[in-house]
Amino acid sequence: MRSRRAAGVALAIDVRHRAMSSPISRRNFLARAAVIVAALPPAGRGHHERYASFLLRLGVIDLAATGTDQRGMGLILGVEEATRAASMFGGAVELTSLSDASFRTRGLSAVIGDDNTARCIALSSQASEAGVPFLNVACSSDALRGESCRGTLYHIAPSEAMNRDAISAVRSRGSVAAWHPSLERFGADTLNRRFRSRFNRQMTSQAWTAWMAVKVLWESSLRVRSGEAGKLIEYLNRDPTQFDGHKGAPLSFRSWDRQLRQPLYVVSDSHVVEVPATAKPDETVRDALDQLGTRASESQCQLTS
Repeated sequence: MRSRRAAGVALAIDVRHRAMSSPISRRNFLARAAVIVAALPPAGRGHHERYASFLLRLGVIDLAATGTDQRGMGLILGVEEATRAASMFGGAVELTSLSDASFRTRGLSAVIGDDNTARCIALSSQASEAGVPFLNVACSSDALRGESCRGTLYHIAPSEAMNRDAISAVRSRGSVAAWHPSLERFGADTLNRRFRSRFNRQMTSQAWTAWMAVKVLWESSLRVRSGEAGKLIEYLNRDPTQFDGHKGAPLSFRSWDRQLRQPLYVVSDSHVVEVPATAKPDETVRDALDQLGTRASESQCQLTS
């Protein structure tokens, strides 16, 4: 009889082969991802016993329409990498597929979604009432960072205002991206290779934001040694808290609207221009990144005094 570890590896290989060879339904994609997580060996044996065990339970909203969905693939890569880290440092990661109706009843650590602004507003309101962090990975609406902001709503996806400022900074026509498969510096090349190896596709902005959401939540839970939603929120709101997104600058959430500070990329023809390119001599990295998007003095949110 195969060990649980061997069975988990076999399941992962089978899901990888199927994901690359043909599209699958959203339900089956999430179900297979959950099977991988459940089948991987539990942490906390042998020399790892000194680490306290905890469960990071992530609710997923509308993230895996098909086996070729970029956000779904980013989510899966993030969970698989977090699960491998959990086997070394303790803890566990679990995916839960959510419908709107089941949101409040799952004992969640956090929720990841969405690509629909109206539903993002509704779900972020539920998250606020439940005291659960909601990580927005697709909605760029300024309203979510303004009049419809919530204290537990965190934005991995860049805002419309950030996109406008990036275009203005380069004074050129083009599209704005949170990520690009041509990036190489700061470990971006290794992340792009991991994604291509896993899915046989290029990593896009949609995949990066979902991957980054899982990374943020996993690293936060590891720091506080807990999957409790309240402890995650407390850690995310600390001013020194920052994360490495392979963009060359420490990424952190703004206190006034919970937007992730991050460089963006303006893509025009074959050219990719990073914005901001560098900080000026008289400003910090945070100050430079805060030139993209709504400033604290202009924000309609003001979650902090």
